[in-house]
Amino acid sequence: MNATEGLDGVAGRRWKRRWAALLAFCALLLTAPLHAAEAIAWDALSAAEQQTLAAHANEWEQLDPQTQERLRKGAQRWLALTPEQRVNAAERFAAWRDLSEERRAEIRRRFEAFRDLPPEQQRRLRGAFERFRHLPPERREELLRRFEAMSPEEKRAFMTALQATEQADRARRWWQSLPPAERQAMQHMFAQFTQAERQALRQRMQALSPPDREALRRKLLTMSVQERRDFLAQPPQ
Repeated sequence: MNATEGLDGVAGRRWKRRWAALLAFCALLLTAPLHAAEAIAWDALSAAEQQTLAAHANEWEQLDPQTQERLRKGAQRWLALTPEQRVNAAERFAAWRDLSEERRAEIRRRFEAFRDLPPEQQRRLRGAFERFRHLPPERREELLRRFEAMSPEEKRAFMTALQATEQADRARRWWQSLPPAERQAMQHMFAQFTQAERQALRQRMQALSPPDREALRRKLLTMSVQERRDFLAQPPQ
């Protein structure tokens, strides 16, 4: 089944007229920032990409390189979807098209804010969204109603509590994954820390990537009590 036939099977002929807008919406979902994009010749596109982007064929050479790259990535994402995923994408686009301009602008602002977050925080938010997406519909509706009814301060407090809960869940899973001997060694090490040293260690760990946190944990276990104290007394590099 080629790209045009797939589009017909997913949303019918009416979607052909809105294909360009659908691709723009798919491009909006791309989270990877683009850097110094170069112009893409129409002939450089694959046959499937050309079929998918047929609505832009006449204007392709006039588009700026960044728009070309985004549209191409949107086409590639569409072509990689299964028929069921294409149906879901078409439904999401229909919902997007029905939003007011103010609501779309708000979503775009939130999307830009998401792109500015550190990769680790983006990963956590994607995980939270996936868990939300798999809740029963009635539960999702209930949570959305409760969240929309909150004041801005309550929403900030809710998100802070949610993040703390997720961090605690990850820490518990990580702790349980350690062999008993390592857990015992960690407990012994933590018992020797002062409150200030625990705080200093927590701040260092939060600033590191998961692999670097694991490397630091193993390094601390090889140190003496005094070496750990001297290390934590130094400012982070």
